[in-house]
Amino acid sequence: MSDDRYILVIADGSKEMDVAFQYACARSKKTNRKIIIATFIEPLNVLTTQGVTEIMQNEAREAAELKLKSAAALVKQSTGTMPVLHIREGEVIPELIKLIEEEKNITVLVLAANIDDKGPGPIITSLVSKEYSNLRIPVMIVPGNFTKDHISLIT
Repeated sequence: MSDDRYILVIADGSKEMDVAFQYACARSKKTNRKIIIATFIEPLNVLTTQGVTEIMQNEAREAAELKLKSAAALVKQSTGTMPVLHIREGEVIPELIKLIEEEKNITVLVLAANIDDKGPGPIITSLVSKEYSNLRIPVMIVPGNFTKDHISLIT
């Protein structure tokens, strides 16, 4: 990786993901930082034949690649630059922490809070309750109900 500084955003297909990406793109343009998009393929916990497991793994990889492709197009359209893409296989939080440690130029992780009343999502819950001391970067949590107008006011 170059001397560029990066904003990390997670492509997870959630409703809130779009808000996190809008904020990250706005910050990218203001601060001249590039964007890294990560998505995660969690281990399969099913008992089945090897052939079926392989099919399920291939489907999970294809779904992850589609998430990345869609998110990358959004970033490219918004910022004019192509993001760096990462697909990680394994449990989300340990893989997220590994990615942050491996990519020393990541300077912030941008997440968006849940829109509904169910409380924070699993990534935010884990990071702020258990894993935050393991991070070397700040975590920016954007309210999930922010509009583009809200985002433009704060970036």
